[in-house]
Amino acid sequence: MLAFNFLLASVALFITGVHASPTVYPEFIPGPGLPSLKSLNLTSKNLYDMKPQWISTPPSELEARSFNNECLQPTANVDDTISCFNYLVSIGNSECTVPANLNENAYFVAMGEAMIVGLNQHETAGATSSSCRDVALAVQWLFINCNQGGRVGGRAVANGNGDLVVEVQRSPYY
Repeated sequence: MLAFNFLLASVALFITGVHASPTVYPEFIPGPGLPSLKSLNLTSKNLYDMKPQWISTPPSELEARSFNNECLQPTANVDDTISCFNYLVSIGNSECTVPANLNENAYFVAMGEAMIVGLNQHETAGATSSSCRDVALAVQWLFINCNQGGRVGGRAVANGNGDLVVEVQRSPYY
């Protein structure tokens, strides 16, 4: 009987320990020159717990785009993608810049499986940049329109800038 009680107590303790273990959030990697979470008084948990803030834009800006947004093979987890979106929204007016050389795509943020990358569609025009809020708008379009079974992949132009194409990719850091 003592052995049975010990076994029962051990199982109960194990189950309690499993349920009490803290959630581990993926590593956050900001793009070069972009703010850290600490400087924003945020944590990875905050980015995952935030509801995505809907961003709207006037139709005239959408019609001025020179790139057709497209869904590609879904490669990144939608929750990781939305956490990247939340980061980009939180840094709003910071500049998200892509160099002139097409071989040097810029990444803006990586979290878990998701990496948000910028591509310079017209490299002859030099470097291109948009506010990170406008980059976030492209990410929003992707996780709404290119979400297949909780996976996201695609390209969309940054709001108001036909040169800066934003892509959701699978992060090589994951």
